[in-house]
Parts: sequence; C-alpha cells; structure tokens
Amino acid sequence: MSGSLYISDQIVLNKANSGVTALFGDGMGKTTISFDKAQIGVFNSDTNENDIRAFAGILIDGQSNKTISDLSVKYTNPDFYRTGQSYFGKVNGILVNDADNTLISKVEVSGANRAGVFFTSTQTLQKDPDSANGRTYKARLIRGEVDETYENLPLGENNRIVDSNLHHNRVAGVLVAYQKDFTADGNTMSWNGHEADGGTGYGIASMAGSYNYGITYTNNTTDHNYRKGLDVHDGDDIVIENNTSIGDRLYGIAVYNRQFTMDTVKINNNTIIADPDFRLAQDDNAGLKYFGYAGIHMQTNTQLRDLRSSDTGHFEISGNTVKNLDVYQNATQTYGIEFRNHEPNMHYTLDITGNTIEGASTKYAIAVINNTKNTTLGTNGQGSGTINVADNTIDIDRIPKGTMPVFIIEENNSGQLRGEVTVSGNSLTIREQSDGTIEGVQMIGNAETYRVTDNTFEIHGTMDKPVVSLLGRAGSEIPELIVSGNDITTDLTGNLYRSWIERNTVVDVYADNNTHNGKELAEVQHIVSKPAAGYAPETTETTHVLDLGIGSDTISGADGSQTLYQQPATVLASSEAFAEQFSDGLPALNDLLAVTELDLSAVLGAESGAGLAVGATVTEYAQSLDIREEQWQSEVSAYVV
Repeated sequence: MSGSLYISDQIVLNKANSGVTALFGDGMGKTTISFDKAQIGVFNSDTNENDIRAFAGILIDGQSNKTISDLSVKYTNPDFYRTGQSYFGKVNGILVNDADNTLISKVEVSGANRAGVFFTSTQTLQKDPDSANGRTYKARLIRGEVDETYENLPLGENNRIVDSNLHHNRVAGVLVAYQKDFTADGNTMSWNGHEADGGTGYGIASMAGSYNYGITYTNNTTDHNYRKGLDVHDGDDIVIENNTSIGDRLYGIAVYNRQFTMDTVKINNNTIIADPDFRLAQDDNAGLKYFGYAGIHMQTNTQLRDLRSSDTGHFEISGNTVKNLDVYQNATQTYGIEFRNHEPNMHYTLDITGNTIEGASTKYAIAVINNTKNTTLGTNGQGSGTINVADNTIDIDRIPKGTMPVFIIEENNSGQLRGEVTVSGNSLTIREQSDGTIEGVQMIGNAETYRVTDNTFEIHGTMDKPVVSLLGRAGSEIPELIVSGNDITTDLTGNLYRSWIERNTVVDVYADNNTHNGKELAEVQHIVSKPAAGYAPETTETTHVLDLGIGSDTISGADGSQTLYQQPATVLASSEAFAEQFSDGLPALNDLLAVTELDLSAVLGAESGAGLAVGATVTEYAQSLDIREEQWQSEVSAYVV
C-alpha cells in the first residue's frame, strides 16, 4: 500500500482471509490510512470488558503470525475529548485480538480515542466449556480454579511492537491485556492523553484487571505523556530496561498489580527526566488533584486482596537515573523511587541499588512504604522481607519540612522479627537546605537486623535532627542496628550532636568507624540483649550510650508528650469504607473509585517533634490505605487504565 488511503470501514484480518499474512506500506508518513467511523456507546471502565473490535481501524482477529509494517494510521473523527471522561473512548488504531506471534513494526498511530495499538483477548470473557459452573476463563483464574499453566487459558503469545511511533492518542500509545511473553522495543510514545485530564495518558500500559505473564519494555522513549510513561497495571515477570522517560507528567515508570499476583519485576538502567514545568494545576474534574510525581513507582497488591501469591518474590530497581525532581504544590507524594508491598506473607527481596536521583527538591528520594495487613482475615502480616538500598547516589538541593531523604517502614506487621534492611554504600548530598524530619535515613519496622554502613552523607543547611533513625518493632524479640563506616559532612563548626542516631528502647545498637567532618565519632554500643551471632564489635566501650549519646528514647529537642502517627479522621473513615467493599473477598470493580484528596502530613514519617516515652512501643498505623498510590493521584476509576 502507498499514498493516503481513507477507509469507511475497518481493515480486517480474520479466518475469512487467513491467507493474508501481512500489511506493508512504503513507510510511516508515506502510506497513511485514515478513518473516522464513529463509536457507539461509551466504554465501561469499571470492568474493562467491552468488546470493541468493531471500532478499530485495523483488526487482526483470531489469526496468528501476522505482520503490519511501514505505515501510518490516523483516526480523524473529532470525538477525542469529553470533559471529565477519561475513558469514554472505544476506538483503537490497530487492535490485535486472540492472536500469537504478531509483529507491529515501524507503524505510526495517532488520534485514537482509546489506544494507538491494543493487544487483547475477547475469548477470555467467554464461558469455559470445562467449567462446571459455567464461568468464563478469566473468572476461573480469579477464583483459583485454574492457574497460568492451564492449557486452555486464552493468551496472546509472543506478540511484539517495535520501532513504532504512537502519539496523541487519548488513553495510551499502546495497551496490553491477556498476553504472554509480550515485547515492546525501540518505540517512541509521546503526548498521549489530554492536557486538561490527569486521569489517563500513557505511553504504554498493561490493562488493569487483565492477566499477563512476561512483559518486556526495552529501548523505548516516552515523551510528555499526560499521566505515565511506562506502566503495568497487572502482570508478572516484568522487565523494564534501557528506556527513556522524558517529562511524563505524573510518573516515569509505574508497575503494580490489582487482580492477579505479581512476584518478579526488574526495572533496570532506565533514564527518567522529569519536567517541572509540565504539571496540572486544575484537572477537568474539579474534585481531583494531580500534584504528585514519582520517577519510579512499584507496588504489590494495591487492592489488598488474597491473590494466592507466591511465598517469595524478587523486586529489582537498579542502575536507573532520575533527574529534575522538584516538588509541585507542596505535594507530599513526590518521590525519586517509591516501593510499596501489600502482600501479607510474601518473604520478598527488594533491591534498590546503583540508582542516581537528582533534582531541586523532593519529599522522598527513596521510600519503601509497606503494609502487610491481611484484610481478608483482619490480621497483621509478616512484615519485612530482605531490603537492600545500596550504592545509590542522591543529589538534591532541598528536602522540605516533614519528610526525609530515605524512608523505610513496615506497617501492620505481626511484631515478630523477619528479614533484614541494609542501607549501604550510598552517597547522599543535600546541597542547600535539609529541613526534613530526619536528616538522612529513617527505618520503622520488624526486621531482625538493620545495617547503615559505608554511606557518605553531605548535608548542608541547619542540622538539628537525627541522621539515622530506627524505631524497631517486635514483641519479646530484639532487633539490632549496626551503624558503621559512614562519613558525614555538615556545615556544623563544632562536634556533631550526640543524638545523631535515634532509636527506641527495644533496639540493640552498635556504631563504630563513623566520621563527622573528617573526625572520628565515638563508638556506641547499646545492648538490650545478647548480640546477634557473628557480630564482633571492636570495643565494648558503653559510656557514650550511658550518657544518652544516641538520642535516648525521645527525638532530639522534642517534647515527648505527643502521640506518634496521629491520623486525620478523614483517612480512617476512607480506609474503613474501602475495606468494607471487599468483605466478600471478590472483585467489586464498580466501587474502586479513588479518594480524591488526602492529608498525609501526619502519616508519612515520624515527626521529630513527636517523641516516644521511655519503654514505649511504636504505635502501628490503623491502615495503610491512606497512602495507597491510586488515592494520591486520583485515578478516575481505580480499576481502569
């Protein structure tokens, strides 16, 4: 095909013309297929289960081993934007349905009011003949009657989109659903969404409520998409490597799961460049606000369901660069890298290593905010896994009040020690002003061992709060904190204050070989119980501990009478209402609406002005739903893409 072609109805590759193996043009812009067929009705974003095959420009339906290459597709109907309706659209430029081994190569798609290219399955919504109860394939998977190895489970396998240009589409450049071993490589995906709407606009995304096994995004560029650059709403065995996100408005990369389990994710060697001037002051839905930003966001089990997940998981965020961070409208939810775990029992490993985070300001450079509450049973989960925050470089001008550079917390854990947290080999520079609640690192949780070792802290501005803080949580067990080999540089002309390490009473503390402005700091040993096996401190000197040399049990300079972690009433109310929606443990898709505005000022991080009484245990948050990702970014329907 060549030249400009207008089609009044769609081009279809199905069993009626199964001998056609490919559609080739002369190149993007040289062969242009335009169409303007109007959609009928409105897409149901509460379920994401509409059959919208009839509204695609080009449809591959139930046919495998097809290729579309070297052409442009453009939807010219003006029905692109409707005020306050992020997901009304049904029109995709190209739709690939129930097909394997499809190649979309060197294709440009623009103007679609849903996605440029959509890979999906309608068969999964049909009744499985082998179901005794007449359930669909998808429903059987949700209920655990079958798993991903079920040979009849509908999946599009080995589909690929490469070297293509997807731009100015309403919902996304590319949408992915019900796929296995899917690859997007070398594509450019830009300006998808609409400037007035923060609820949608993705470079590429897997669809919420769809199962996907093996999603790989490599060597892609996303540019100023109106919500996210590279996104996974549901999927497992995810690899996102060597991509570049430029100015995507709310997130560079976001990965999480809602309806199907996720236990293996790698986000490596990507570059995320924020655009502080590309923000949304007022959404077209007056009740929603989109002020936050995360360079990289990863979250497990966002809806706090029983997903029958694996006992183990491995999540890796390594070798990435996040640039140009800057807080907008004082949004607490501003992160370089953000991770959240909501699996009650998974003994996971999290590696946040070798990343570079830069910018004018951020509320958190790295945050690990976990809640393992089992909402089905109403019990606390097992809490910490193995968390490694190592060899990262953080270079920020300012840390605003009420937050901190590195924050790690385990909420609603059982109180029994499990796992370990290591913060090691990192370089943290606050160039102008450190106004945070904690100057460096705060850790709250039930890990058995916490290590803060061999880090470099260069912190300018007023220094009056702990550099390292551990509020350990346990029953009769004693966690340990090892602080060793850290070099601290500040503007202080005298000695570093004795409260530079903070802990509560139920923590064994060992500190040695640390320096401040080149001067060796006193060794510290505070032993509540016998030291853990294998630890051999160089000295048994304890005089500095006896002199309250690590900040005693109150946060330095503070009145210890305040209650830690006081939650706003609105947070508790919204949490309880949300929990009620899932009392039966089954999906309630039409109820998954996001909370529109949340005051988190008293929730994230322990305020230095709030002390712990001697011998006190750290109060648990009532729920962690108050800091769920979809609440602070107010997705119009929390189930949709």
